[in-house]
Amino acid sequence: MLQVEHISFAYRKKQVLRDVSFTADAGAFIGIIGKNGCGKSTLLSVLAGVRQPDGGSVCFQGAPLFSKGNDAADIVGYVPQLNPLLPELSVRDNLKLWLRNKADGATEDVTALYAQMGLTDYMNTAVSKLSEGMKKRVSITSVLQNHPKILILDEPSAALDLPCKEIIHAQLLSFTQKGGIILFTTHEEAEFSLCTTLYILKDGILVRADDTQDKHALIQQF
Repeated sequence: MLQVEHISFAYRKKQVLRDVSFTADAGAFIGIIGKNGCGKSTLLSVLAGVRQPDGGSVCFQGAPLFSKGNDAADIVGYVPQLNPLLPELSVRDNLKLWLRNKADGATEDVTALYAQMGLTDYMNTAVSKLSEGMKKRVSITSVLQNHPKILILDEPSAALDLPCKEIIHAQLLSFTQKGGIILFTTHEEAEFSLCTTLYILKDGILVRADDTQDKHALIQQF
């Protein structure tokens, strides 16, 4: 179980996160929506350990996720909005760069993952020559190959075509079906149906959206 309690964060005098609390069990697919600039990306970066919160705690299986005795990188996989790949390197070399246990690079499950994400024919292609959709697939694959227990994604399918979204969604659903936890932000209404829980971030606080079918009702809560 992931337990997030009373997270707060401020940029100088601007309070971005005030009191963010929620829990997520194995298999949870949690979506976070809200207006541009409301703090969604900031929240994900805090939950991924990229930023230090001003207050609150993040625990996994009852232990602080970012304590010295806990290697959070073995638990959390994080894909930010901006492409983290090195454009001059090939897809293969980028994946190797992000692979935490180098000995796992040739295992059947990792090779199968590359195929499922449609990367097999692009392994020797420089990332700079890929479409944005292919770059996103590589970014997500680079964390999935490390078998995280929690996957944090900032708008994973923004501006992608439908076939690419379908490939990514299939992998994400497979991840949760195997017991993984996903936290992601989205502006895609079609992705609401993927979520086991959908939250709205407003005024620095998460509010559960109970009716995800009524778009206008959701907008009124922003």
